[in-house]
Amino acid sequence: MARAKKPMVWISDAMVGTASIKGFEADVVLRDMERAVDAMRRNRLGEPQPEACFPKEMFAKYKDKKEKKQPDLFMAGGFWTVSFYCAAVLRQFNLGKGNLYPVKLLQHDRTTPVEGAYFCLNFGAQKTAVLTDQSSRIDKPYEKHDIWEPPMAMQDKDIAVSSNALEGPDIWMDTRLRRAFFVSDSLAQALRAAKVSRPFKLRKCIVI
Repeated sequence: MARAKKPMVWISDAMVGTASIKGFEADVVLRDMERAVDAMRRNRLGEPQPEACFPKEMFAKYKDKKEKKQPDLFMAGGFWTVSFYCAAVLRQFNLGKGNLYPVKLLQHDRTTPVEGAYFCLNFGAQKTAVLTDQSSRIDKPYEKHDIWEPPMAMQDKDIAVSSNALEGPDIWMDTRLRRAFFVSDSLAQALRAAKVSRPFKLRKCIVI
């Protein structure tokens, strides 16, 4: 008799460090910085937001650099963005109240398109599942606040989550953890099958 597959949850290391940040400026930032910064903050918390909160166009920041085709997941102008192929995978899964909003990436001249099609990713789902006392390398930057962060150079099984993480949306933010998001095992496997998982930097969680 075959063993039952062990439940699995994955955490992304993409938000730790600066490797995922690309040199673009968002039209919403240039138009209304305060509102745009609030939209970025809400997205990091996993709050659903309408399309109007996200950029329609983003422009290459550096005049002397021609931007090439971008990765399948990256941050541009302060907004998390995915490729057409990554978006096609995400649409097959439960995003909670999150969404994918089309955005044009343009060169510094604000006319010439960057190769590829792209979408801003609104993280519109939250769960409370991280087990801080059983996460071996989790960080607590502020002693008096129940706010936690994943470690630099995160490894498999650094973060533990309760079985609550197995229910509901396939991509989400945890209410107690900053600078990271989680994906279900089914989504992780689909991203891998489509060969778009590399920039997600997925690490296995311990499910308790």
